[in-house]
Amino acid sequence: MIIDIFQNNLNKSNACECRERMGTNINSQSQFLEIKDFFTKAFKLGIYTDIPVKEPYYIGEGSGGYKLKWFADKWYKCNKCGCLWEFIYPDFPAEGVVKKHEDGKHQLE
Repeated sequence: MIIDIFQNNLNKSNACECRERMGTNINSQSQFLEIKDFFTKAFKLGIYTDIPVKEPYYIGEGSGGYKLKWFADKWYKCNKCGCLWEFIYPDFPAEGVVKKHEDGKHQLE
């Protein structure tokens, strides 16, 4: 059903739905699978491009004084508006997250 919605939206106009969508925390396995399925299907329909993750979302210091870098699992870029979606998979009990970068540029927090 979700794939039909995407296909209908692509056929209706060149507009995307990024404005209406927002980032979210991922706190359950079912929510993670739903979001992963959403991006996978949207990618297959050509709504998003799967781009290589180039920058960490976190830089800190490890217990031994070494530099610690954490990277997202996936970046998706909207082919219509250029919005960048950063997808960090959960590692339960730690939550995952989807971050929205409207300007299409990754920003380190």
